[in-house]
Amino acid sequence: MSERLGKLDLVFVVDNTGSMGPYINAVKQKILEIVRTIKREELCHHLRIGLVCYRDHPPQESTFVTKKFELTSDTTAIEASVKEMSASGGGDGPEAVADAIHVLNRMEFLRDAAKVAVLVGDAPPHGVEPGDAWSECPEGIDWREAAKKAFDAGIVVHTVGCFPEIQRYTHAVDTFKEIASTTKGEFFPLAEAEGLVELITGIAVEEIDKIAIQESILKELGIDPTQVDTEVLSSVDASELARTLSGKGVRRRVVRTTAADAPAPVELQEAEISEEDVLEAIRQIQKKMR
Repeated sequence: MSERLGKLDLVFVVDNTGSMGPYINAVKQKILEIVRTIKREELCHHLRIGLVCYRDHPPQESTFVTKKFELTSDTTAIEASVKEMSASGGGDGPEAVADAIHVLNRMEFLRDAAKVAVLVGDAPPHGVEPGDAWSECPEGIDWREAAKKAFDAGIVVHTVGCFPEIQRYTHAVDTFKEIASTTKGEFFPLAEAEGLVELITGIAVEEIDKIAIQESILKELGIDPTQVDTEVLSSVDASELARTLSGKGVRRRVVRTTAADAPAPVELQEAEISEEDVLEAIRQIQKKMR
């Protein structure tokens, strides 16, 4: 597939609490490298970047719960906001993860863009740990429901757990993994933020290829992208269509890591189109038409 396809909306969701102190500068540096790498290598026609910073609720935290920097093609402005991030406060262990995903879901994503979020943190949301001061998010936001809403909106959330801090908690790693799997994303351990640039740029390529698969499906079926008949799409034999596209040389690239714990070397590998790929592409097309 072409290296330069479609539109990409990429949001970084970052824990800014005090326990992120050992990681925050490395994470900031890597986010800046990611943005500049995607721009330099022209991986997509149109790139927009957003940022959500989160800490915790009062009275444990008095500065902010979340800060949103809306998606924009002015990547310089987002880079400036990234540079200003600092690790401070937070009070108890669990943080405002659910609130951050809720804010992510309310951002102004483009309908026809690949939507990717990268959640970086070292602590779970409220309501999952023994001894948590709150049995749920103080704002009543269910992190599972927030993740499901992200999936429904076509937002793929990849989660990055900062080790070893995240291992202090009983359920933090499993929670980050569930957020990722719910949205068809992946969980990646992180040590000193090594490998994050290659990882996220690879993920960007993955998502851009998914947009290309959607375009290939519409072309194969002779469907005008501006006048999609969702009933026609629902009746498609996904398995047969996958074989047809594969026979015509349509492929996708996927990120592969070679280690179970961080940091893992990242490789982009070519893969054939599967029935699952076609079904997911059809779901995304139908979602755009609603």
